[in-house]
Amino acid sequence: MIKYNNSPLTILQVKTILLDRRKKWFDHVNFTWWEPTLFPDFLWLLKFTKKLWYKIYVWTNWTLLAWEEFCKDAMEYIDELSLSVHWYDQESCYKQIWHKNHFEIFKKAAKNINKYKKGNFFFNNVVINKHNFKDTLKIIKFLYESDYPMKQVLISNIAPEWIAENDFKDLVFDLYEFKEFIPAIVKYIEEKWIILRFFWLPTCILDEEYSEYANDAHWEERHTIERYTNEAWKITLIDIYSPDNSRKRCFVNKCSNCKWKNKPCTGVFSKYLENYNF
Repeated sequence: MIKYNNSPLTILQVKTILLDRRKKWFDHVNFTWWEPTLFPDFLWLLKFTKKLWYKIYVWTNWTLLAWEEFCKDAMEYIDELSLSVHWYDQESCYKQIWHKNHFEIFKKAAKNINKYKKGNFFFNNVVINKHNFKDTLKIIKFLYESDYPMKQVLISNIAPEWIAENDFKDLVFDLYEFKEFIPAIVKYIEEKWIILRFFWLPTCILDEEYSEYANDAHWEERHTIERYTNEAWKITLIDIYSPDNSRKRCFVNKCSNCKWKNKPCTGVFSKYLENYNF
């Protein structure tokens, strides 16, 4: 992250973590946040990780995958690839990203990925906010018709974390308004035989009919290792254990007798309640 530019994570630290966790029988690693492909010697790191028999998941903004040679080499080692696409054409892309070339870069990357895929599993993460949630189906249709060989879609409600935390009031939207779009989204995706998950949505928004698509029901416990500044202002690494997906979510009165409470639902974002009733 930006605030750690002067104290970057080293290749030795990453290797040490991977070796330590493999000895403890961890077998699935997720390289994520900001842009993991920009990590120095990322391709070498993929090769090293694969030699330890990890299953490798990479969440990326795909920029380097538009470079054909990089994409060709990376596809050899990546088992699961997730792209983040929150728009459906050049204009909507610019409104979300504020980068004039991002749309064309995606098209090049999607073409390369399709060309060099080798049994990889391809996800897409669509983060919905006040400015694009009404266009969710358009985004999914665009992705399906693109070169990107998408097999699973994760529709993620905007979370009050990281950059979005300070701007949450301008990004949060009425979940009950979004609920009206869910049937059409599910119908389209089922017709295309794509796996669908809704992330960070209270299960009651999906109702009984679509509750199986709640990502909470498919959540697996995990450890997240990231940069951290401790009380002594020393930059170190912290291991965050997540047994469930409850972070910054809470229950309200209507949750009291809900059959989904805790299993699998962990409620609504507390900060959402500052902007809308639930």
